[in-house]
Amino acid sequence: MSAWQLTRRGFLGLAASLGVVTTVGCPPALHGVVVHRRSGRRGHVSNAAKKHNANHLYATKLAATLHLAHPGDRSKVVQVTISADRYDKLFGNGSLVADLRHDL
Repeated sequence: MSAWQLTRRGFLGLAASLGVVTTVGCPPALHGVVVHRRSGRRGHVSNAAKKHNANHLYATKLAATLHLAHPGDRSKVVQVTISADRYDKLFGNGSLVADLRHDL
């Protein structure tokens, strides 16, 4: 038997280290634009809020904060990065809210 043996804990540590190295070495998303959306993760939200959150993107954080599905909607505002072309297509006309159901 060999003096060095790879255990499960050692394998997981090695895999995690390689994952961190490859993640840190990757360049950031080029030509991306930060937009916002509402998210119900880690909180209890209504079905109406879930459907509303799935179909809307916002150009600013303020627009996302003010555009609730209904009074009492507890969804949080999160950042999402999209391509500059998609941003121009969604918000090129000056609107702050994009409904993805009409983006075909």
